[in-house]
Amino acid sequence: MSMAAGQFRPLPRRVAVIGAAGGLGQGILDVCKTEGIEFTAIVRSRPERISDLPSGCRVAVVGSLADETALTDAFTGAGAVLTAMGVTATSRDRSALLSANLATVEAAMTHAGVDRIVIVNTLLASRPGKPASKALRFFSWIPGTTGRGAREQQAVADALGSGALSSVRWTLVRAGTNARGAEEHPVASEDWPGAQNSWRPVSYQAMARWMLQEAAANAFVRAAPLVSRRRT
Repeated sequence: MSMAAGQFRPLPRRVAVIGAAGGLGQGILDVCKTEGIEFTAIVRSRPERISDLPSGCRVAVVGSLADETALTDAFTGAGAVLTAMGVTATSRDRSALLSANLATVEAAMTHAGVDRIVIVNTLLASRPGKPASKALRFFSWIPGTTGRGAREQQAVADALGSGALSSVRWTLVRAGTNARGAEEHPVASEDWPGAQNSWRPVSYQAMARWMLQEAAANAFVRAAPLVSRRRT
């Protein structure tokens, strides 16, 4: 399955973005502003980092992903939840880890009336239910943030493979992103055989637009597409 570049695709009217203060999170908010999509930017702290809020948009401080009440409030009114989370030097406790709090996120989505979530992951991740790739196992052994980040990404995929988020529609996006580039078009495929994917990463802006499109198009529900930059 592939999604052709340049093809018009619908966009959601409102989204809730977990991890809105990071690079990809800011990219999602930028696309939302450009396209007139309302959003709730969910951050752990320092809400002042999210500026120039359009009418109808807001910032929600949710210090813990175990806080179902706060998440429910943040998700209310959204058509979809998008995650833009990574592991940082300050995200050491379980309250900051998506893998450890998927049940709470699912419960909050249910109470808020939201049944769509798009979760970003690493291009090295295997499909849920499959063993971790050799590359991801290697990175998991690296000390510090890199190792913790790799273990967290695999833990999310493992949780989905074990039935997490079973009551909602999820897409696990396996992708590579960076801050560079603006005009490249991502290509998505269910897996590598016959895919047009390469290992070239897409920019935050391009990845953000793809995630927003998928939140409305639902082309990869219960799937884990590979998303990268089209070969040139």
